[in-house]
Amino acid sequence: MKTLRHIAAAGCSLFLLTQCATQDEVQSLQRQLRAVNQRVEDVRTNTVGQMQKRQASSVNKLDQVEDETQRIRSSIEENASQNAQFRDQVNQSIARMQTSVDNTKSSQDAKIGELNQKISVLEEKLAMVSENFSKAQQERITEAEKKAQAAAQKAEAAKQKAAQASAATQPASPAVSQTSGTTGVVKINPDGKKTKVASAPSAAPEAAKEQTAAPGKQAAAAAPAPEKAAAEKAASSSTDPFAIGMNQFKDKKYKEAYKSFEQSLSAKPNGSQAAKSLYYMGESLYNQGEYDLAILDYQKVISNHGKDPLAPGALLKQGMSFEKLTDHETAKIIYKKLINDYGGSSEASQAKERLGKL
Repeated sequence: MKTLRHIAAAGCSLFLLTQCATQDEVQSLQRQLRAVNQRVEDVRTNTVGQMQKRQASSVNKLDQVEDETQRIRSSIEENASQNAQFRDQVNQSIARMQTSVDNTKSSQDAKIGELNQKISVLEEKLAMVSENFSKAQQERITEAEKKAQAAAQKAEAAKQKAAQASAATQPASPAVSQTSGTTGVVKINPDGKKTKVASAPSAAPEAAKEQTAAPGKQAAAAAPAPEKAAAEKAASSSTDPFAIGMNQFKDKKYKEAYKSFEQSLSAKPNGSQAAKSLYYMGESLYNQGEYDLAILDYQKVISNHGKDPLAPGALLKQGMSFEKLTDHETAKIIYKKLINDYGGSSEASQAKERLGKL
């Protein structure tokens, strides 16, 4: 604005001077006016150009800042969108996991309830089996007592008969008699005459018999020692309840075999044959189709003789008994226990095969 004022003042002065100034003065004023114009032009060129350049530079910087701001805003919006998507994915994953956990928990609760129910049923079955076994045991004991009483009565009757027979065979008091070899008995009559009567059985034939039998007895006494030992062994085995039970078991007389094994166990409950007696008691019941009672005898082998070689076999037959009773779930449990406890046994291999078929 100052420049324009100077120009206007110079113009007015020039106009006044032209009216009243000389030619030289006019020329001088014209030079001054050109110089002023030149300065105005220089000022316009330099100052205004620099200002325009600065303004352009500022505009460029503002554009760059605006572009950078726009880029940052776009990046922030993109990050916010990605965060929102990630948050949604995380929430969905959490929801799926929660649903899966709930389903798993429900399934496990259902399985636990089912197992508890099966355990209750199994406990009821075991209670019934134990009750039936107790009743059967009581019935067997009662039957054995009755048989023992009958046997005692028979023995007493036989003893009485033997005593009566012995009393009947004793000779009466002999009359005054005289023996004379093999000729007979001479009886003395009151009149002093001698008469010969029929002779009684002579002792000579008895003596002859004894003499003839003596060589046989001597031969028997002179028998070799091994034969005598074998005879004694056969006699002892014939009175051993376990040996009798094994023979009856081989002959498929399972009821008689059970009683013999039971007698052997009663005689020696902690003996070397106790585990075998219990095992074959279970086998006898199994072969008769009494699987529930067989399970109890097998269990006694497992519980009381777990280290005995027959324990794996008892577990296997116990599982097979549950299979016969169509309780496959319990049979699976028994087979798994057999595999875990006796993995190297042949019974464990059989248990694996049977487990694969259930």
